[in-house]
Amino acid sequence: MLFTRVLVTPVLLVLLIAGAAAQNPGAAWVSWAREHHHPIAAIHAASGDTFADLQFLKALLGDRRIVQLGESGHGVAEFNHAKVRLIQFLHQQMGFDVLAFESGLVECYNANRTSTHTPLTLMRACIFGVWHTSEVLPLFEYIKSTQGTDRPLTLAGFDTQISSASGITYRPPMFADMVRVVEPARAPRVLELDQQYINALRTGGGSYAIANESALTEFYGGLELLFQERRAPLSEVFPASDVKVAERAAWSMLRYLEQLRAGVQRPSDTGETGGGGIRDFGMANNLTFLANDLYAGRKIIVWAHNFHIRHDNTATVSTQPTMGKWVRERFRDQLYTIGLYMNQGTAAMNNRVVYPINPAQANTMEWVMAQTGSAVLFMDFLHQRRVDGNSWMFEPTRQREWGTNSFTMVPRDQYDGVLFIDTVKAPAYLQ
Repeated sequence: MLFTRVLVTPVLLVLLIAGAAAQNPGAAWVSWAREHHHPIAAIHAASGDTFADLQFLKALLGDRRIVQLGESGHGVAEFNHAKVRLIQFLHQQMGFDVLAFESGLVECYNANRTSTHTPLTLMRACIFGVWHTSEVLPLFEYIKSTQGTDRPLTLAGFDTQISSASGITYRPPMFADMVRVVEPARAPRVLELDQQYINALRTGGGSYAIANESALTEFYGGLELLFQERRAPLSEVFPASDVKVAERAAWSMLRYLEQLRAGVQRPSDTGETGGGGIRDFGMANNLTFLANDLYAGRKIIVWAHNFHIRHDNTATVSTQPTMGKWVRERFRDQLYTIGLYMNQGTAAMNNRVVYPINPAQANTMEWVMAQTGSAVLFMDFLHQRRVDGNSWMFEPTRQREWGTNSFTMVPRDQYDGVLFIDTVKAPAYLQ
C-alpha cells in the first residue's frame, strides 16, 4: 500500500481550523455569549432590594412602555420567582404601574376594586389556576401593599376566556346594573341569562356554544351594542372605565364563543381561524384596548406564555399567528419582549403533572446560554449586530417549549431578549 505524506503548512492549518469552525460554530457562540450576557445575582424578591443586578435593563428598555414577560412553560417555580422580582423592579424604578395577565379581562379589572381581598383571594379572583402557587403569591402580597399608595400596581387581564370562577361572579350584576340605568325592565333578565350562560359554558363548553349560538350571539352582541350606543348616559352614573370594560367584556364573550365553536367544528384548524388563532387575536385586541384606551399613556407589564408573545409565530413550526404578531405590529417602537427559558430540572404541565427536563443539546439556544457559567442570566437580542459569535440569534436555531418540545426559530425575530435559568423545579401549588 502506498502512503502519501501531506505537508500541513501554517496557511493550510488556518484554513482547516476555519472550516471546522464553520461546520461547528458552537465554540465561537459560547465565547461570544460569555462576554455579552448579563449575570443576574438573584431571582427571589426581597425587602429592601436595590436591584443592582438589574440596572442594565434601564438602558435596554429606554422609554418603551410595554414589556412582555414570557415563559416557556407555565409550571416553573423559578420563572415565577424571577418575574415577581422583575415586576417589582419595573414598578419601583422604571415607572411601570399596570400588570396585565394572560387571564380574564373583567375578572382582573374587578379584582382591583375589592378592598377586602386578601392576597390569596385577590390572586384567585383574577388569574388562571396554573399560577396559583406559593411562588406567585408574594406578587399579590406586593400588589396589596401598593394599594392606597400614590402609585398602586394595577391588575389587568387581556384574555377573552374566563379565568376565575370567583372573579366572574362580578360580571352578571355589573351588566345588570348598567342595563338598569338605560333599560330598567331588561336588567333582571340580563342578570339571569349571563349567570345561566356562564354556568352552562363551564360544563358544556363548545357543544353548548354551538347548540345555543343564536341566543348567545344575540345576547352578548346586544349588550355590546347597548353599551356602545348608551355610553354617554352610562358614564354619567358609572366611572367611564367601568362602562368601557363592560362593553369590552361583552365583546370578549363573543370571541370566546367563537373560539369554543371553532374548537369543536374545526379542531384541526391551527391557523388564524382556528380556536387558538381566534383567542390570540382577541387577546391582542384586548391588550391594545388596555394600552390605547383604558390605561392610555401608562407603562404596562404583560405576563403570558412565550407562545403568545412571540413576534412571528408562523415562522416557526406553528401556522397559528399569535398575540405577539399584532402587538409587535401596533407597538413596535414601544415594545420590548422577553422570553424565559430553562435548561434542566423539573417542571409541571397545566394539569400539575411534574415531568423531567434534560439538559439542552449542543448548538441549541439554551445550550449556548448554559455554557456561559451563569446560573441565571439575561441576553439582549434587540441591540445586537450580527457577528460570527452571535450568528445563532440571526438564523434558524433550535429551542424548546416546555423544556421538551424542540423546534427551530430565528431567536432575534421572535424576542428582544431572553432571561435564562439553568436549573428549575416545579412550583408549589396552593390548594
